[in-house]
Amino acid sequence: MWDVFPATTLEPWQMAVVFGFAFIYELVDSSLGQGYGTLGTPTFLLLGMDPKAVVPAILLSQAMGGITGAYFHNLYKNVDFNGWTTTDARKVYVIVACGIVGVIIASAIGIKLPKQYMSYYIGVMVLVMGALVLSGLTFKFTWGKMGVIGSISAFNKGLSGGGYGPVVAGGQTIIGVGGKAAVGVTDMAEAPICLAGFVVWKFLGGTPVWDVTLPMCLGAALAPALGAYITYRTPPKAFKMVLGIVLVILGALCLLRLLSP
Repeated sequence: MWDVFPATTLEPWQMAVVFGFAFIYELVDSSLGQGYGTLGTPTFLLLGMDPKAVVPAILLSQAMGGITGAYFHNLYKNVDFNGWTTTDARKVYVIVACGIVGVIIASAIGIKLPKQYMSYYIGVMVLVMGALVLSGLTFKFTWGKMGVIGSISAFNKGLSGGGYGPVVAGGQTIIGVGGKAAVGVTDMAEAPICLAGFVVWKFLGGTPVWDVTLPMCLGAALAPALGAYITYRTPPKAFKMVLGIVLVILGALCLLRLLSP
């Protein structure tokens, strides 16, 4: 671990580093539907930050990124949120309704539970999901499957700060949702899910480190304008392949990081 960042007070250059990482990771997340928490959490931990400062900051900043990401994905017509009853909007409702329960339970557990066990689980799940996406195997879409995806992904997010996007975006693709729509739905759904997780952390005694949280929120909120455009310009077949490859890489890196001495 590189103990270059203090637990509470950051210098301006350190806040700029936090902003930069948040912008880059949200750019990846808003274009592929995954990667912000999965990449951001281990990065900030490696820099020496306290996990109990990192996870709530990740949750709140990703909520900001989800709100702006949903707006721009709708603007570029990657997804259809032009009305409360569109199919894409209903997908969000199901994911959020099931996910809020999962994230509340997980956030309560995450206050006390060591992260290592959940990290192994997330690494394996993401790796398998990436392999399924690349294989081209799909299952028939049902609202029940969408609910399961929402519950599992939100549980991951509340417990570790990561593992949400890979499960939601990859899971939707596996049950037949188009890749671009899956990313837009993921961005929209993660905002209330992450806000719920942040509130639970705060309610149960977590204290946000604002020197970390504020620059992280700013970077995450600005990136989706470009990220959604990248999604818009990428051909659907190529997009699905890239999505699968990223899932496999993220899962493998997560496991390698845990297994390396």
